[in-house]
Amino acid sequence: MKKTVLIILAAIVIIAAPIYFIIPSTLTVSNQLTVEASDGVVAKFLVHQHRWEKWWPGTKVNEKQFAYEGVQFTINKTTNSGANVDLQQGNFKLDADISYLAEDFAAKISLQAQRQSSMNPVKRVMDYFAARDLQYKTGLVLARFKTFLEDQKNAYGYKIYINKVTDPFLLTTTASAATYPDMQSIYSSIENLKKEAIAKGAKMTNFPMLNITQVGSKEYQISYAIPIDKKITPGKGSIINNLVMGGNLLIADVKGGPNTVNDAFEEVRIYMKDHKLIAPAMPFESMVTDRYLEKDTSKWVTKIYYPIF
Repeated sequence: MKKTVLIILAAIVIIAAPIYFIIPSTLTVSNQLTVEASDGVVAKFLVHQHRWEKWWPGTKVNEKQFAYEGVQFTINKTTNSGANVDLQQGNFKLDADISYLAEDFAAKISLQAQRQSSMNPVKRVMDYFAARDLQYKTGLVLARFKTFLEDQKNAYGYKIYINKVTDPFLLTTTASAATYPDMQSIYSSIENLKKEAIAKGAKMTNFPMLNITQVGSKEYQISYAIPIDKKITPGKGSIINNLVMGGNLLIADVKGGPNTVNDAFEEVRIYMKDHKLIAPAMPFESMVTDRYLEKDTSKWVTKIYYPIF
């Protein structure tokens, strides 16, 4: 009987021993990829956990927990350089760090997690395969993050693109006011520019344009413009702004009211910083929708124009 027990124990050792050589003492889950987006864009969607649901490929459980293919991702904390998360699939759990490192208009994203292997040979094998499965699934999550961020509309919230100047002559007038201008005063000024253009034989070639800049706690600088088909001698109080025909314009398509337009301006400025673009002239919002007639601001369509080089 004793001999039989010894034989069984020896057989177990012979079978189990290779497990401890094949499966390392530390289980590692590691993924790394490069995203063609600025580190600022990566940080916006990685460090700020309320934005995770925008790119997450699975389901949102609550503010801190997300699920994908049977894996629970729980955000423990975020830092300036990334996020610390718990990964759990069944009874297998790992503590992981997701970080990013800026490169030349790109960012390298890494996910790293480790834990000690069990001394129990059966559990050691089960944990090994659980770690390999997590490696695969976290790789899919990061791939989704990459795809999301490399779509500029996702990254900046608006469709931003470069086009050429086709309306080089802008008949422009400026004014200052103690309060934000209402639609009646805006379109009254636009109408005066239209009348001036017609009186001098010019035609309006595109939608009216507007720039409102707050220069003090109680002062707004307002510029109104209409694109016209030829250069004219402007009257008193107006000027001709010349854009370079065929020059580059950075354009953002916006749908929504003043707050949405202001947010789009901010995102365009971030885009310009990320892409190292410079604006040699004042930006304008092109009012595609007649805001005086359309009272529902959610229906306003606007194009933001930034001359760039």
